[in-house]
Amino acid sequence: MTLPAAGWFPDPQDASRLRWWDGHAWGDATRVLPNQPEPVAPVVVAAAGPSFSVHTGSFGVRAWASGVQDRRFCVFTIVAVFFALLSVRVNPIGVSSVLALVSGVVGIVRPGATGPWRVLARSIAASAVVVAVATAAVAASTQLHLF
Repeated sequence: MTLPAAGWFPDPQDASRLRWWDGHAWGDATRVLPNQPEPVAPVVVAAAGPSFSVHTGSFGVRAWASGVQDRRFCVFTIVAVFFALLSVRVNPIGVSSVLALVSGVVGIVRPGATGPWRVLARSIAASAVVVAVATAAVAASTQLHLF
């Protein structure tokens, strides 16, 4: 059997007073029952027009009326793609690969794009990182005469 939590409850011996319940037994402390306000009649409210909300909630979604637009590009992602493509064509001692790798990782960790463009920017930056790693492996094998 679960007992009620501690608190003020109607006194079982005097209905006009409250008595303290400590969670296991009735205490000695009592106080006067506060005046009860008259019950409030419920009011039914019908919607007069379209019902919608622009509340942003807890998901970090911006309200449509805020005037803030999504930023569509990420500078680090663009730089990573540039250096990744450059590393395919020209990659002296792996410099282009390293630059593509660094800017791609920054583009993944801190994309400058917002909204749905953020996912696209991260995906493109991740692709640039893959190309950078591959071209760095080729540059390293050429420099070290592995193949």
